[in-house]
Amino acid sequence: MDLISVALEKVQLENPPLKSNQIELEEHKEENLKETAPLDPFPFFDLPSEIRLRIYHIVLFTPRRKRVLLHTKGSVGASSKKNPPLSPVSHRVNLFLVSRRVHDEASDYFYSTQTFRLFPLQDYSRMPTVRMIPPRYRPSIATIELILGSSWTAPPRSWTVNHRLGLEEMVRARTFKVFIEVDPSHPVFEGFRLSKNFYTEFSGGILRNVLSRMPNLEHVEFDGWPSVRKNGALMQCLIHEAKAAKKKIVWGPERGWTDFDEEDMNTPMVYELKSMERGRKNKAPHQSDSLFGP
Repeated sequence: MDLISVALEKVQLENPPLKSNQIELEEHKEENLKETAPLDPFPFFDLPSEIRLRIYHIVLFTPRRKRVLLHTKGSVGASSKKNPPLSPVSHRVNLFLVSRRVHDEASDYFYSTQTFRLFPLQDYSRMPTVRMIPPRYRPSIATIELILGSSWTAPPRSWTVNHRLGLEEMVRARTFKVFIEVDPSHPVFEGFRLSKNFYTEFSGGILRNVLSRMPNLEHVEFDGWPSVRKNGALMQCLIHEAKAAKKKIVWGPERGWTDFDEEDMNTPMVYELKSMERGRKNKAPHQSDSLFGP
């Protein structure tokens, strides 16, 4: 009998019976859960549309780490500064997969708040170009951007405005942004460019074709780096195309242009040689053959 008693003392039950005080505690927990648990699903679509869009914004544009911003923003144009940082891909995909209605509302908000580039550029922007966007999302796009100045000696062959871009489907687009990095028509580029008017005519043709394919556009916004002059050949060509298409011209924040500013052509451009500036001071004024005017 002693051996049996010793053996039973070593036995441990996997689920021992609860004591009276433990039973009361468990019953109290179950009652609290019943009181706090929702009886019905939350009526998300009963919320005002402004609140729903705010929730979509938090899910779509909340990055996981601050340093992610350095790898998601480009270095040129409105798409590098205006677009908010993106949340992780998994967060965005999960939101789009909640239901068809959530997908339609969230995707429409996403594509309508972004600035998409017309053609790719070699910088740090991970945003897709308009050619890469699936056709079902193109009607939601509101803002498109063209960056000029890159590869001015030999523009890529893919820089062609045709039906593959889907511009005709972007019926909501109202603003077309044009950002100019450099104007190759300036005399300082003599000897490096193909011809004086090559890139000017090339850029003007792109803008003309875009405006003809997007009749719902209302504004053409021009902006650029400080070296770009409004009365330069390239800008004058682009302004002419915008006016010919009867679009309203507005000015971006980077360059600081207005409808009434007058540029002082005696001030050298940032990429002009200092020797050119000294020569301009030593010589008497004469009629300049520059495309930028006297």
